[in-house]
Amino acid sequence: MQDVDYRRLVEDSPLATLLVRDGTVLWVNPAARRVVGVQPAGPGPVGSTLESLVHPDDREGLASALRAALDAGPGRDAPPAEWRFLRPDGTAATVEVVASEVRFEGAPATALACWDVSQHVERHRDLVHRATHDRLTGLPNRSLFEDRWSQARSRARRTGRGPVVAFCDVDDLKQVNDEHGHLVGDEVLVAVARRLTAVARAEDTVARYGGDEFVVLVEGPARVEPAALRERFRGAVSGVQVPLPGGSGSVTLTCSIGLVDDDPDAPIAEVLARADAQMYREKRARRS
Repeated sequence: MQDVDYRRLVEDSPLATLLVRDGTVLWVNPAARRVVGVQPAGPGPVGSTLESLVHPDDREGLASALRAALDAGPGRDAPPAEWRFLRPDGTAATVEVVASEVRFEGAPATALACWDVSQHVERHRDLVHRATHDRLTGLPNRSLFEDRWSQARSRARRTGRGPVVAFCDVDDLKQVNDEHGHLVGDEVLVAVARRLTAVARAEDTVARYGGDEFVVLVEGPARVEPAALRERFRGAVSGVQVPLPGGSGSVTLTCSIGLVDDDPDAPIAEVLARADAQMYREKRARRS
């Protein structure tokens, strides 16, 4: 196929197409310019290195796709790959790419046919987040928390340092709901989630386990005193004030904490039950 015939074939195609040789972009169609975020009248990607157009985290996959196209030979497509094009405005377009070897201007080149799958990827990511996170607080839900707990147990078998589990219960939330309504109760839960997350480390997992119950998974706490850990979480919540509607006052929060070391030989539900029981012992002791 002559160069001019190839260009006519893909010029008006909605499929983004780039021709590349030795890592340099030789030609693109209008659809490719739109995918990489370049207006028809603006400077295009021709002459740029393909690597400069691709997200740094995806450049290893880019090199693999180009090698696969050369290995497949003329007229045969390499296996599809996925990477992100970086746009001038800082956003990224996720594309699925099929690479194939063609001849362009009398020499071998690689044709990249790209489907923009950004919306599909974003929709999938949103669905996964909704399935694994609490809608009100944005925290991991029970399913994701238990999955991370299982992963922490696997790491503990290698390091010898098991996690600690803190079971946090907001005191008197039912009374708040009864007296001030569930909207105020929801604000209480959001405030608790925010404060627990603020004092947790990046490697810890704070989750809403259900109702007014929050759980914190603390990994590798070998040098952390249990009493200090308990007070860190209790102090983060206790004394926080949640305003009431219409400026009619506020609700002052307190919480009760049950803290236990994980037992990797016991089911997760059993360890949580121990933490829950300890939390209720503390709650009763503080009330009396």
